[in-house]
Amino acid sequence: MSVVPPVRSLLLFAVAAGVGALVGACGGNGGESADATVVEPRLLQTETGERIFAGTLVNQGSAPIGIAEVEVALYDDQGSRIETMRIQVQDVSPGDSATFNQTVDSNRPIQQAQVQNILSP
Repeated sequence: MSVVPPVRSLLLFAVAAGVGALVGACGGNGGESADATVVEPRLLQTETGERIFAGTLVNQGSAPIGIAEVEVALYDDQGSRIETMRIQVQDVSPGDSATFNQTVDSNRPIQQAQVQNILSP
Protein backbone atom coordinates (compact mmCIF):
# COMPACT_ATOMS: atom_id res chain seq x y z
CA MET A 1 0.00 0.00 0.00
CA SER A 2 1.39 3.40 -0.89
CA VAL A 3 0.55 6.62 0.82
CA VAL A 4 -0.92 9.71 -0.86
CA PRO A 5 1.95 11.91 -2.21
CA PRO A 6 4.01 13.46 0.66
CA VAL A 7 2.93 17.11 0.35
CA ARG A 8 -0.75 16.26 0.02
CA SER A 9 -0.41 13.64 2.75
CA LEU A 10 1.12 16.21 5.12
CA LEU A 11 -1.67 18.68 4.34
CA LEU A 12 -4.34 16.01 4.86
CA PHE A 13 -2.74 15.01 8.16
CA ALA A 14 -2.50 18.60 9.41
CA VAL A 15 -6.12 19.37 8.57
CA ALA A 16 -7.42 16.09 9.97
CA ALA A 17 -5.30 16.37 13.12
CA GLY A 18 -6.67 19.86 13.79
CA VAL A 19 -10.22 18.64 13.42
CA GLY A 20 -9.44 15.59 15.55
CA ALA A 21 -8.19 17.86 18.32
CA LEU A 22 -11.38 19.93 18.10
CA VAL A 23 -13.52 16.80 18.20
CA GLY A 24 -11.79 15.68 21.38
CA ALA A 25 -12.78 18.97 23.01
CA CYS A 26 -16.47 18.67 22.08
CA GLY A 27 -19.10 18.45 24.78
CA GLY A 28 -21.12 15.34 25.52
CA ASN A 29 -24.47 16.49 24.15
CA GLY A 30 -26.16 15.10 21.08
CA GLY A 31 -24.36 11.77 21.26
CA GLU A 32 -20.89 13.31 20.91
CA SER A 33 -18.23 11.71 23.07
CA ALA A 34 -16.10 14.15 25.08
CA ASP A 35 -14.11 11.20 26.43
CA ALA A 36 -12.81 10.07 23.05
CA THR A 37 -10.58 11.58 20.42
CA VAL A 38 -9.08 10.47 17.12
CA VAL A 39 -5.33 10.71 16.70
CA GLU A 40 -3.29 10.17 13.55
CA PRO A 41 -6.26 10.49 11.15
CA ARG A 42 -5.18 9.91 7.57
CA LEU A 43 -6.48 9.29 4.09
CA LEU A 44 -4.45 6.57 2.39
CA GLN A 45 -4.41 5.22 -1.13
CA THR A 46 -3.31 1.73 -2.09
CA GLU A 47 -1.28 0.89 -5.18
CA THR A 48 -4.52 -0.21 -6.85
CA GLY A 49 -6.16 3.17 -6.18
CA GLU A 50 -8.37 2.08 -3.28
CA ARG A 51 -8.80 4.89 -0.72
CA ILE A 52 -8.84 4.14 3.00
CA PHE A 53 -9.50 6.39 5.99
CA ALA A 54 -7.58 5.29 9.09
CA GLY A 55 -6.84 6.54 12.58
CA THR A 56 -6.73 5.65 16.24
CA LEU A 57 -9.61 6.20 18.68
CA VAL A 58 -8.33 7.05 22.16
CA ASN A 59 -10.61 6.55 25.19
CA GLN A 60 -9.67 9.36 27.58
CA GLY A 61 -12.57 8.65 29.92
CA SER A 62 -13.04 6.43 32.94
CA ALA A 63 -15.70 4.19 31.38
CA PRO A 64 -15.27 1.65 28.58
CA ILE A 65 -16.52 2.57 25.12
CA GLY A 66 -18.71 -0.28 23.92
CA ILE A 67 -19.23 1.22 20.49
CA ALA A 68 -18.46 4.54 18.89
CA GLU A 69 -18.98 5.90 15.41
CA VAL A 70 -16.33 8.16 13.93
CA GLU A 71 -18.05 10.52 11.49
CA VAL A 72 -15.74 11.57 8.65
CA ALA A 73 -16.50 14.30 6.10
CA LEU A 74 -15.07 13.81 2.60
CA TYR A 75 -14.10 16.78 0.43
CA ASP A 76 -13.20 17.34 -3.22
CA ASP A 77 -10.13 19.23 -4.45
CA GLN A 78 -12.02 22.54 -4.15
CA GLY A 79 -12.71 21.94 -0.46
CA SER A 80 -16.42 21.26 -0.98
CA ARG A 81 -17.95 18.61 1.24
CA ILE A 82 -19.29 15.86 -0.99
CA GLU A 83 -19.95 12.90 1.31
CA THR A 84 -19.90 11.68 4.89
CA MET A 85 -18.94 8.24 6.12
CA ARG A 86 -19.14 6.60 9.54
CA ILE A 87 -16.67 4.10 10.93
CA GLN A 88 -17.58 1.91 13.90
CA VAL A 89 -15.02 1.27 16.62
CA GLN A 90 -15.83 -1.19 19.40
CA ASP A 91 -14.63 -2.18 22.86
CA VAL A 92 -12.09 0.44 23.92
CA SER A 93 -11.14 0.25 27.60
CA PRO A 94 -10.53 3.41 29.66
CA GLY A 95 -7.09 4.82 28.90
CA ASP A 96 -6.70 2.48 25.92
CA SER A 97 -6.90 3.02 22.16
CA ALA A 98 -8.01 1.13 19.08
CA THR A 99 -6.80 1.57 15.52
CA PHE A 100 -9.39 1.55 12.77
CA ASN A 101 -9.62 1.81 9.01
CA GLN A 102 -12.34 1.63 6.43
CA THR A 103 -12.43 1.72 2.66
CA VAL A 104 -13.90 4.90 1.21
CA ASP A 105 -16.80 3.48 -0.77
CA SER A 106 -17.15 6.21 -3.37
CA ASN A 107 -16.17 6.86 -6.97
CA ARG A 108 -16.23 10.62 -6.41
CA PRO A 109 -13.00 12.69 -6.55
CA ILE A 110 -12.24 12.76 -2.82
CA GLN A 111 -9.06 14.65 -1.95
CA GLN A 112 -9.46 15.38 1.77
CA ALA A 113 -11.08 13.82 4.81
CA GLN A 114 -11.78 15.27 8.26
CA VAL A 115 -13.14 13.78 11.46
CA GLN A 116 -16.35 15.68 12.27
CA ASN A 117 -17.74 13.90 15.34
CA ILE A 118 -17.32 10.89 17.54
CA LEU A 119 -20.77 9.54 18.35
CA SER A 120 -21.62 7.05 21.05
CA PRO A 121 -24.95 5.84 22.46
